[in-house]
Amino acid sequence: MLEWLLFLGITVGGAMVPGANLAIVLRNTLNGSRRDGILTVLGLACALFIHGTLSLLGITALIQQHPSLFEIMRWFGAAYLLLIGMHQLFKRGAPSPQKATFTPGPAPFLSGLLISLFNPKVLIYFIAIFTQVIKPEQSLAEQLLYVATPALAEVTWFTLVLTLLSRPGVQRRLTGIRTALERCVGGAMVALGVKLGLG
Repeated sequence: MLEWLLFLGITVGGAMVPGANLAIVLRNTLNGSRRDGILTVLGLACALFIHGTLSLLGITALIQQHPSLFEIMRWFGAAYLLLIGMHQLFKRGAPSPQKATFTPGPAPFLSGLLISLFNPKVLIYFIAIFTQVIKPEQSLAEQLLYVATPALAEVTWFTLVLTLLSRPGVQRRLTGIRTALERCVGGAMVALGVKLGLG
């Protein structure tokens, strides 16, 4: 139980570190609505569950042994980050608050899923951590608990983030700086994509 609590602490801390996941949640929430933000978080959590399941099945170890597969994932993730980051940077400025209409963003669940699924850092995380905590003698229930923990930590943390973003006072402040914030998020995504592409 102590080992799982330590694992939980690591996964919560990992979820709190700003990166591509936070950027895509902010992007989809600002461009769409709180619902889009929630769908994005569910996509991120689903990707983490897939990573955990693959780690449990040993597929990530196979990717680790075949660098070409890892490189394909790295380049796909970098290209996707660059694509949505550039779109965010060069989109038209947001309409005035009087004329603003918040329409759903393009497939928020899918964008969250792809960002996390093709992030090689997440793959490395699972390879490194799961080799330490998953043991052959553990029951299936214990192993599934470890698989589900990162997804649950992600949903919990980003639910708190979305709750904060939905507060009226925060919403008013965000409305005033929305365009600048969108540009910052887009720039962060481009930077992350370049960093990811360069390794």
